[in-house]
Amino acid sequence: MLITIAILVFFNRNSQPVTETTPSTFVSNSEEQLKEVEEINKKIEETELTKKIINGLTENGFSPDKRIQYTIYSPEKKVLTISLSNFDREDKTINKIIDIINTITKENNLNTFSVELSETIKE
Repeated sequence: MLITIAILVFFNRNSQPVTETTPSTFVSNSEEQLKEVEEINKKIEETELTKKIINGLTENGFSPDKRIQYTIYSPEKKVLTISLSNFDREDKTINKIIDIINTITKENNLNTFSVELSETIKE
């Protein structure tokens, strides 16, 4: 079963989060699983998870863009995609970023996410 919900979260110039929920294709026979995914989305918004992740990464010396995309397939399979400016792609650095993100998600009772990183080069 595949349930996909993508939430794009953007911060405006005043660092106030603006959340846009865009449901993608739903292929499921389980209303219960859909409810679980909706609860995860609700918890992401209520806990201000995006803001906490951005702040956590910034406090640790990283330069995240103020946008995170969440793709929820099921409560067990969640993907978080984030873009960072000018970071080295060494395994040690990538692992530190993933640890910071998953520490924050666990603290907010969302368990871990698969984390995908992309780099935004700022000149």
